[in-house]
Amino acid sequence: MGGRELLESDAMRAFAVFAEHRNFTTAAAALRISQPSLHVKIRKLATGLGWQLYEREGRRLVLTEAGQRLAALAADNARRLDEFLRDLDQAPSTLTVAAGRGTFRWVIPDALRRVSAHGLRIQVVVADRDSAVAALSTGRADVAVIGYDPPPRQLESVPIAEYPQVLVIDAAHPLAQRDQLRLADLDGLDLVVPPADRPHRRALERGLADAGVSWNPVAEADGWDLLVHFAALRIGGTVVNGCVPAPEGLAAVPVTDLPAVRYWAAWRGRRHAGRPDIVEHLLRP
Repeated sequence: MGGRELLESDAMRAFAVFAEHRNFTTAAAALRISQPSLHVKIRKLATGLGWQLYEREGRRLVLTEAGQRLAALAADNARRLDEFLRDLDQAPSTLTVAAGRGTFRWVIPDALRRVSAHGLRIQVVVADRDSAVAALSTGRADVAVIGYDPPPRQLESVPIAEYPQVLVIDAAHPLAQRDQLRLADLDGLDLVVPPADRPHRRALERGLADAGVSWNPVAEADGWDLLVHFAALRIGGTVVNGCVPAPEGLAAVPVTDLPAVRYWAAWRGRRHAGRPDIVEHLLRP
């Protein structure tokens, strides 16, 4: 079987499922075939194309660059088929968006309303930055919304939002009476912070260290909603993006020497070559 025939075979569908799970046992169960059968399909695909599609890193299976590109093609083909069948049934097309939970709640809700009003069905992939980029690379998402650092250069992207960083703290605290703060004002403060591997935590720690500020991490919480919830429990203050509303009884005060947090919408250009409306409806002011 030649390369083109392989790309048109059910091995592509099998590889798309494998690429999503990166696990032969789980992918075989999803496809309702045996694990040896899945191994054979993917081995024939790799041999016929002359590409190594995945490699092992410790106990994990990781797609090679060729594997990522093939997975994106397979996912695109599957999505186009789904859209074709929905069009036959006069069902709306689907826009799959990958972003963090807080981004969906506070950064792009108006954009999602516009997309829905245009007749597109919205599918959500809740993901951190790395997972959102991976969802684009493998074709699982049409658009990813990413904060802090710009998306990788191989993706097309455009900035869509920018917010100051604010200290959310008990409204009765002396710092809550200020119009604005500097990092030095946080010296000695009890803070609720994200886990150590999150971009927000890393950026905050760098800023506090550069300012020579001593602070006490009293709790870790993953997600802006939990950060402000813990602040509302009066466990400590927290630094979040200015788009996050302060709960009742708390105040949000801008921290002027922390950089504003920027957000980008990113997509793979080829994915939208025939569907420019997808990105335009998400990003239109």
